[in-house]
Amino acid sequence: MFTLVAVAVLLGFVLIGLILFSSRRTPVVMEKDFYRDRGAPPAGIGGLAMPQFERLCLKLLEEMGLVVDRVSRPSERELDIQAVNPQPVTGGDYLVHCILAEADEPVHPSRVTALADTVKGERATKGILITTGYFAEEVAKRLEGPPVELINGQRFAQLLSEFGIPVT
Repeated sequence: MFTLVAVAVLLGFVLIGLILFSSRRTPVVMEKDFYRDRGAPPAGIGGLAMPQFERLCLKLLEEMGLVVDRVSRPSERELDIQAVNPQPVTGGDYLVHCILAEADEPVHPSRVTALADTVKGERATKGILITTGYFAEEVAKRLEGPPVELINGQRFAQLLSEFGIPVT
């Protein structure tokens, strides 16, 4: 009897270890068309000024149910946002990096890696990278790491429309 209980407890610890190990290797979440060929910017968001882009990003996050804690601008065309999802079970800290893309310049995979490393280092629940442009094809090769969601310009414009946020 003692042996059976000991084996069951040991098996339980092994299963817990496997669950923890597998949950740390969450793939990057990508939309179907995470990149696009060079061409015109997505309808409605081409030519945004940084103050407009910042307002749209903050409004979108608020509409999605996130509470913005802190906003900083690491450069002229970038925005870092720390937000909290207040949901009791699925909530947590979110790190959002927003890039106002130059025309015909894809977001390099190193930017995605940097966000993923920051999410891991800060022990955030999730990272989100929003751009008005598109992602380089090499981003698809980044398969493992903390949960990072990529939102390109087309998806950004679609989300703004879905949440009824005017692009003005």
